[in-house]
Amino acid sequence: MLIPFRDHCRLPLGSNLKPMTRLGNNPQEQGLTLIECLVAIIMVALMAGAIAPVMVISVATRVNSQRAEQALALAQGEIDTTRVLVERGDYAAADLPPVAQGVTDRGIRDADGPDLSVTDESSFDYAQPIDIDGDGQDNFLVQRFRAAGQLGADGTPIAFAMGVRVYDINVDGTGNLPTDPASLAITSGEGDRSSRPLAALYTTIAVGEQGDSLCDFIEYTNRRRETPLSDAQLSIPPTCNPPNTSDDAADESADNT
Repeated sequence: MLIPFRDHCRLPLGSNLKPMTRLGNNPQEQGLTLIECLVAIIMVALMAGAIAPVMVISVATRVNSQRAEQALALAQGEIDTTRVLVERGDYAAADLPPVAQGVTDRGIRDADGPDLSVTDESSFDYAQPIDIDGDGQDNFLVQRFRAAGQLGADGTPIAFAMGVRVYDINVDGTGNLPTDPASLAITSGEGDRSSRPLAALYTTIAVGEQGDSLCDFIEYTNRRRETPLSDAQLSIPPTCNPPNTSDDAADESADNT
């Protein structure tokens, strides 16, 4: 006996089965519309546009800070090298940084900056290129200089003020460059390092514990005072000869000129 088709497809009474529906009739099964895709793309673009400047500033500031740290380490290394050389006592005036003309020990910070057109390494305003990572590309320009200081009996400097300034290799300018250190404030580019030194250090260097080095250093520091003390006011060891005030005045006058 043949069963009608409609009777064959009927569900039994009490059955939990539900009739099948066509795909796509349920809203939850539908995809995104074109408008929804465009809105999503616009939202992502707006978020990227808001984050990008912050990332650029962060990267530029970190690069400037890293360069400044490298420059400071390089400047400190130059000073330490000269200090060790002088303290050992086995050196000549030619082994020291060039003398900044017209600059006294007290005014060592006032020495002119380097001039990029100067190629004479014996000139105090010469900036020496330095490659710190050995890749064949120079990274910094270093200016080393000193004041005439105090001379020993043989004419060799035994105590003097010294300065070191480190500039970025891409520094640009005509004539003597500025001497005030670059600002490390938040920036989106190179900041001041394109024209100002990344590091500038100044110190006093004197001969170590050899011969009359202590006496010479006492005399040197007294000369650097705006108003030098008298012999009675100085705590001079008995083994030291009294300083020659007339020679000191002549030396100071020569430094000022």
